[in-house]
Amino acid sequence: MGLFDKLKDAMEKKECVFCGKEIGMLGKKKLEDGVMCKDCVSLLSPWFTDRKNSTVAEIDQQLAYREENRKNLESFNGTAQYGEDAEIFIVDEPNRRFIVLPRKSTDVGKYNPDILSFDDITEMKLDMSYHSTEEKRRNSDGQQVSYVPPHFEHSFDFYINIETRHPYAHKHRAHLNGRTLKVHTLGPKMQRSYSLDALEDLRRFLDYYPPRTQHDQYVAEREMEDCYYFADMGDAICRAIMRG
Repeated sequence: MGLFDKLKDAMEKKECVFCGKEIGMLGKKKLEDGVMCKDCVSLLSPWFTDRKNSTVAEIDQQLAYREENRKNLESFNGTAQYGEDAEIFIVDEPNRRFIVLPRKSTDVGKYNPDILSFDDITEMKLDMSYHSTEEKRRNSDGQQVSYVPPHFEHSFDFYINIETRHPYAHKHRAHLNGRTLKVHTLGPKMQRSYSLDALEDLRRFLDYYPPRTQHDQYVAEREMEDCYYFADMGDAICRAIMRG
């Protein structure tokens, strides 16, 4: 197929193979052997990543499963809940299954989270993203220069990485903290080896280079407490599901 033919095919209006809705160039969601509309795509598993390599028959099977999953959610009984600022884990401990919501206010019926069995999980582990950035100021010539002593911002985000053997919900990186947690320090750049060691490294660093004012110390302590809170939460989620 030449370039002109490809452009003509892309611009040609087609029908969604599932609902029959007419879709234009921007609304086409390709499958291996057809196209579907964005409304039907929204019905697929939130963690599904292989749409373009799926056939119409395979997507049709998934849509049937998703409707069955929606019905099963009506009897889903969460006995434990983890999370508050970002993604929410709701666990049905007696039946060894769980769901994950993108936020607390999510309409469960509309979002239709996959009900995952503990046995579906092949890997689940806490992951922490850590970054350190030197904060600089502009001098009288407009150039960015270091403070004396240097100022650094340490940022933390906490995740749970999930991999499954579920046919549609393949893998997910669940964000635990709603906002990036930031701790500011004065002094030399903190040396560290692994991201998961950064919290303890920073705790020791603050003992050697404490914030200058009482307010700064209060803010740093509050952010550190939140960091430990989300780290402990991630560990608790992993233990509840992997050892359940």
